[in-house]
Amino acid sequence: MIEIKNLYKKYRTFSSIKDRILAVLSFGFYSGKNEFLILKDLNFKVNDSEILGIIGKNGAGKSTLLKTIMGVSEFETGEIISSGKIRSILELGVGFNPELSGKENLYYNGLVLGYTPKEMKELKDQIFSFADLEEFKDHSLKTYSTGMVMRLAFSLAVAKRPEILLVDEALSVGDASFQSKCIEKFKEFKKLGTTILLVSHDLNLLQLISDKILVLNHGKNFYLGNPKTAISKYIQLLGENETELIKLKNEIIQNLSVQLKAKNVSKKIFSTTEIVNLKIEFELNQHLEELTIGFHIDDEKGLRVFGTNSFHHKKYFKNLKVNKKYIIEFSFPININSGKYSIGLAFHKGENHTIKSYLWRDGIIDFEVEKSGLPKFDGKIYLPTKIKVDNQNESHH
Repeated sequence: MIEIKNLYKKYRTFSSIKDRILAVLSFGFYSGKNEFLILKDLNFKVNDSEILGIIGKNGAGKSTLLKTIMGVSEFETGEIISSGKIRSILELGVGFNPELSGKENLYYNGLVLGYTPKEMKELKDQIFSFADLEEFKDHSLKTYSTGMVMRLAFSLAVAKRPEILLVDEALSVGDASFQSKCIEKFKEFKKLGTTILLVSHDLNLLQLISDKILVLNHGKNFYLGNPKTAISKYIQLLGENETELIKLKNEIIQNLSVQLKAKNVSKKIFSTTEIVNLKIEFELNQHLEELTIGFHIDDEKGLRVFGTNSFHHKKYFKNLKVNKKYIIEFSFPININSGKYSIGLAFHKGENHTIKSYLWRDGIIDFEVEKSGLPKFDGKIYLPTKIKVDNQNESHH
């Protein structure tokens, strides 16, 4: 069990090297001129055999909260009450030595985590088996891939059931098969009485395994309770992130403005399947007989996810006049997987920009997609799928 009462934590920053030196020489009595609260009046309780999911925007205080509970980071005021030994999975692989073998790293880091030499001897084979690394246990760690090191570190941390387990984004390690093993391990721990606090950006996972979810916003408790409601509140919170009105121009296109909206609110973060509206306004400084306007979506690696234009949809701009305002709006469901994306624009003649291009810009608007409340799926695109099962009884009596 863990209970947090009226928890406050400050971070101190230094505006100069002089301030930092003074803080060291004064043994902390001089703490710098800049302070800000990262955790503010937090209150919650997690019982035995409960899993608490923790979500929030970047900088909300999620990782800081886990480090504070673990005792790695000090807090100002409040109480942290725990009944049981705490083990954490915060930064996988920290403390591993690339010159040592996997087996040697396992032994020394196991001792740091609180395992006894006898326990390490008994658990060694089980740990390598769980990590799918049996054949690599005598190899130098520098021959391991990053994923292999992460799997080994995770397997070490969960080799023996802790009374309290803190996890920070550790479920992103390994492939789908290994992640499934990790989830089953958490469920096993829960049945045996372990209290688990889990920070993750995988909303579907948290909704699946959490008993309740804490939504943090600027270090405060924004919501604590039912997982489905918590995720809905979190998506609502993300929606408050308004995009700026993007303005561009060139020698032909003038006063071009671009906005990305959902439910008439400008946003930077959307939910998979949410209906998105891309609004484009512009004027021309020369007469054009015809004009095609298109947009494209690229992922963070620059790979094209989707693209279309007004010509393909048989919506034609004809005989466009100088200094007249024109508006075009594209509306579409954002049926893509969670991740970071960008929108680019193309103004040209005819079917595509190779005929005559007036403007081409990649990455005009950056946005993110969060997957929530949907069945698990692979790939970039989400296709709403219905399944019909016909269990006909083949026996005839």
